[in-house]
Amino acid sequence: MTVAYFVGPWDLDHRLGCVPQDPSAGSIVLVESVAKSRALPYHRKKLVLVLSAMRHFAQELRADGYDVSIVRAPTYVEGIRRHVRAVHATEVVALAPREWALDKALREADLGAPLRLLDDGGSDGHFLLTRDEFIRWAGGKDTLRMDVFYRWMRRRTGLLMEGKKPVGGRWSLDAENRKKVKGERPPALPRYEPDAMTREVMDEVAGWGGGWGEVHGFAWPTTRTDALDALQRFVAERFAKYGDFQDAMVTGEPFLWHACVAPALNLGLLSPGDLLDAAMDAWREGAPLNAVEGIVRQVLGWREFIRGVYWLRMPGLRDANRFGATRPLPAVYWDETRTEMACVRESVGAVREHGYAHHIQRLMVLGNLALLTGVRPLELSDWFWAGFVDAFEWVQLPNVHGMALAADSTFTTKPYAASGAYVNRMSDYCTGCRYNVKKRHGDDACPFNPLFWSFMARHREELSRNPRIAVLYRSWDRWDAEERLAIEATAQRLFDGLEQAETGWRVERDAG
Repeated sequence: MTVAYFVGPWDLDHRLGCVPQDPSAGSIVLVESVAKSRALPYHRKKLVLVLSAMRHFAQELRADGYDVSIVRAPTYVEGIRRHVRAVHATEVVALAPREWALDKALREADLGAPLRLLDDGGSDGHFLLTRDEFIRWAGGKDTLRMDVFYRWMRRRTGLLMEGKKPVGGRWSLDAENRKKVKGERPPALPRYEPDAMTREVMDEVAGWGGGWGEVHGFAWPTTRTDALDALQRFVAERFAKYGDFQDAMVTGEPFLWHACVAPALNLGLLSPGDLLDAAMDAWREGAPLNAVEGIVRQVLGWREFIRGVYWLRMPGLRDANRFGATRPLPAVYWDETRTEMACVRESVGAVREHGYAHHIQRLMVLGNLALLTGVRPLELSDWFWAGFVDAFEWVQLPNVHGMALAADSTFTTKPYAASGAYVNRMSDYCTGCRYNVKKRHGDDACPFNPLFWSFMARHREELSRNPRIAVLYRSWDRWDAEERLAIEATAQRLFDGLEQAETGWRVERDAG
């Protein structure tokens, strides 16, 4: 019996079930899918990261005595099929892909040999839960709550627990993660200079058509060794302030005190256990509880929850559009110079330069702008998938549709709509902005203000049913008709001024 093991670009961990423990157990194939590399206008740094990490992983496996092939093929399925023929494999073993379309394609394909798919969670997988374990937890509920899931996971694992109670008496310390940065500056994010293999990939990607951003300046970890170093340096250099400033935004500081290891985590260079162990070790050595709990909540709670929601709601999640949004993605998402909003310029600029912006920039600036202007959810989701080095459909689709745009009501109680006051409270962006964050209408009013109130007015019938939102309408009702008309007129001018992107890029989500 000859076994071929397929290792996907997100399975770059020798501890996973798709990598045999004994090199003599079979051959390993990694596939560079041409169709997938062209399916979206990917950020060039993202393409460099994925390809370089794959090639480095193959190199490491070969050094350990494995028979490894990298096959460049039209699709993943065709690449596996070619390898099966080349080695006369009688079975293919793979981890269930993290992407719905590829999962479906593998299950339905004739690979030339029977396929044995292992769950991507549990003992052989990357996630802590198997897909079935999450489904059993969800139990057919119409509405899911992350905080309930998080408590269940804390009890299940015993992390940050004292008997049946959470350490410190509270399950979440999110309210302690919202301090505004005043004068402090974070240590520089570690840079991992490209080696010869990465430079070769950079030259390849630079010559491809399509995509956006530049390969120049690439410095993300592409090996487990570098990823572990990045994690250790985060704990040593930035973790103490991470909890306090987790939600802060600062001009010229896209990374702040964040770990910035999600790209490595989502490729498999790090595992969830690596992050949880690092956080708990830091806790035992005296790290602040709000920082430790913040990491535990993100990895044990949110990440596992989002992955579960993705598989529970696919493929229908793609079509979610609770507010009936139809506007195309504005050009500013591809070119930050198309706006004078300092917060948007800063956030889009970070994505263009690094393929990265932290979670509050994603949710409360980039997501909020799309929500308030009525951007079609799938267009923003595609942009996130293409632009962020850590984005894959399983994580960005439920985050964009469920959180940023409240297009899917599976797990959100209200939209994260916000006026300029939120940005002002959490950042220094408004200080140097040409708009006045205090004004609700007029040419110099912060656009988030009229857009917010126009959004609230348009969707009052639905949103006012939520008691957490209904109270906001008291302000709207208190203003006279002239004030409300001025707000709506300013919002309309902003809508009329939105420029549609003219990229000419194709989107083929299921290609590859």
